Amino acid sequence: MRADLTASMPGTVTVSRVTLSSDGMGGQSESWATVGTAVARVSPNGAGLDDIVGGEVLNQTPWIVTLPVGTSVTERDRLVYEGQTFEVVRTNNPRSWDTCIRCECMEVT
Repeated sequence: MRADLTASMPGTVTVSRVTLSSDGMGGQSESWATVGTAVARVSPNGAGLDDIVGGEVLNQTPWIVTLPVGTSVTERDRLVYEGQTFEVVRTNNPRSWDTCIRCECMEVT
């Protein structure tokens, strides 16, 4: 069943994880390092969420990224798919009988 689901994933994502390094002045700076790639299915999840930022109404659409079981992905990782970057908000990773990992994501602009 897992193999069939993996075969149905049409694209590939790059998984990036934040790394912290000293800035030489007592602080730290963030950078993103690629930790792997995986086949994936990416789709919008609903109509989106309206938010007011700086007096402007913004609509952020949540996305679901489906990955094969065994893919190393954590909350706050970033997934890049065909030029779009998504930050993982939540994941079902891992449970014993799952056939896939589903990540709830928001697009990073």
